Amino acid sequence: MAVEAVIFDWYGTLAAPSQEDFWNRMPQIIEGAGGQVQGLTDWEASPMEHEAHSTSETTYRAWQADRLLSLFIRCGITEPKRSLLVADLSELRYRRQFDVFPDVPPLLRELRDRGLRLGLCSNWDWDLDRHLHHNQIHDLFDTIVCSASAGFRKPHPQIFAAVTRRMGIRPEHTLFIGDSWGDDVEGATAAGFLPVHIARTACSVADHAKARCITDLHGVTALL
Repeated sequence: MAVEAVIFDWYGTLAAPSQEDFWNRMPQIIEGAGGQVQGLTDWEASPMEHEAHSTSETTYRAWQADRLLSLFIRCGITEPKRSLLVADLSELRYRRQFDVFPDVPPLLRELRDRGLRLGLCSNWDWDLDRHLHHNQIHDLFDTIVCSASAGFRKPHPQIFAAVTRRMGIRPEHTLFIGDSWGDDVEGATAAGFLPVHIARTACSVADHAKARCITDLHGVTALL
């Protein structure tokens, strides 16, 4: 079956994770403010559907700040520390910068040269475009679908439907490449895409019957 398009996840697939990112340091941040880390482990994950909070960037960012505040209340951080911490992290969230892995720009350009259409589908904040411009790869994508503005997070079927609708593609002729087994592989499989699991470090998935596994983006060309 001929591949006509390739859709990529962002963080962990194209963007290199940073151990200095505040989410990775959250246990230390909470303890430093006098809170209990147990509250973090009990905190519920972001809902897969949040359309009401994605009507504008201002609305979405306010919702994010409210979620941080609820986390710090759960962790027992008292005022005025928790309000100051919410303000600091809300500002830092939109100032942080992520670089892409070295194999990303050449692979994207090679796929474009082959005539393939490219898309990006990410569970990310409202500023995804800023990161793409920083890495000078924004113009290599035909469509960018971000959960912050879409109102849905992977593996919700609506965010995959948004990719299909905006690009006008056939999922059964489209590779969907991501590092998360649940969000990317299982979500893309349910939506009818051809899933590819990228495991840049050690892979913890024993059975790859649902998806091919690659260790870097150089493995993409072999799947075409």
